[in-house]
Amino acid sequence: MDPAAGMVDKAVAVLANLATIPDGRNAIGQEGGIPVLVEVVELGSARGKENAAAALLQLCTNSSRFCHMVLQEGAVPPLVALSQSGTPRAKEKAQALLSFFRNQRHGNAGRA
Repeated sequence: MDPAAGMVDKAVAVLANLATIPDGRNAIGQEGGIPVLVEVVELGSARGKENAAAALLQLCTNSSRFCHMVLQEGAVPPLVALSQSGTPRAKEKAQALLSFFRNQRHGNAGRA
């Protein structure tokens, strides 16, 4: 096992936990964590992808600004791939996040 990969998984697990509290979400969003999480969803280990998707879901459902940042980072294609081929928990988080994006888009279109 690559020790560097193990550290990434542990760091992403910490970020997933931090994303459950407001100060943690703010720190992740303001300190450049969103691009890293999107990269892990795309290129990380199975466990890393799972935790990154969980963190992104927390960020998006609690902040429209962070949700916009996640979309700007190009998260949709790797989330679609994860929703089809990830672990059961990763699939669930990816599907929930994609559904959230769809609902936001339809909700915003109705207000325009």
